[in-house]
Amino acid sequence: MEEAVRAGPVAPQPERRTGTVNAMTTISVNPELCTGCRTCIDLCPYFILTMNNTTGNPAADPLLAAACCHCGHCMAVCPQGAITVRYDNGRPAALECEEEPVTPGQIARHFMMRRSVRHYKPETVPRETLNAVLEIVRYAPSGMNGQPVHWTVIRDPGAVRDLAGVVIAWARDSVKNQPMHPLAPILPMIIGKWESGRDLICHGAPALVIAHGPKDNPNLSIDSVIAMTHLDLAAPAFGLGTCWAGFVQIAADASPDVARALQLPENHRSFCAMMVGYPKFPFPRVPQRDALRVTWR
Repeated sequence: MEEAVRAGPVAPQPERRTGTVNAMTTISVNPELCTGCRTCIDLCPYFILTMNNTTGNPAADPLLAAACCHCGHCMAVCPQGAITVRYDNGRPAALECEEEPVTPGQIARHFMMRRSVRHYKPETVPRETLNAVLEIVRYAPSGMNGQPVHWTVIRDPGAVRDLAGVVIAWARDSVKNQPMHPLAPILPMIIGKWESGRDLICHGAPALVIAHGPKDNPNLSIDSVIAMTHLDLAAPAFGLGTCWAGFVQIAADASPDVARALQLPENHRSFCAMMVGYPKFPFPRVPQRDALRVTWR
């Protein structure tokens, strides 16, 4: 029988439960597996777990339980698999990770072969494929494991182009009324290409992924970029190409019309956007980059 530590109002449980964590998180310890090695205690980032001298198993300090961020370190590190962490809205990994860990050479090749793709095949990306990518991305790190990023995925190529048209309208207004705008030197070229039938806003991508969240969250700008970078790196494993949609985000920050066109929940704002689709051209080689700039101390 497992022992669970939990705090706050607790519904009746079929098993004996002792200790505390918080009202939303339950840490279950299987005493038949737990050896009392203290690894989970040592690795808890907020020092919530202590050793229960009566049971010889880990327990939560009720004075620190509210600080639990349900990071799952205790569960992930337990050598015996004796700990389970559950919390409201928590979901297990959707993919079974049976492969061996990647080698340095494999990860180097994967990262270095990533390209900003601006030419896409016309076919749409299946929802199941995009969802599989996002299931990986939800494991991206975030401040205090807040996991605050929300996602909006536009899969209709026509809707992506319509959004690009709203951005073009902002660009025309900026050229007319903001001659000193930092993008003023290139906006006329982008508008001209649009008028001649070429989209330099979303580059004809069949899908656009938007990272967003509550406007008043001070961590979201960083957390969104971290999460979107994970998407950028995960997508090629599914045969997808990506490119950061910088003009979309710049326009969304500047134009209420563009922000409304994103159709985000009330009190949310976008923090970054990514084009996604199947690359029209392969990239079989790795180009040069600047030499490493690092100071060692």
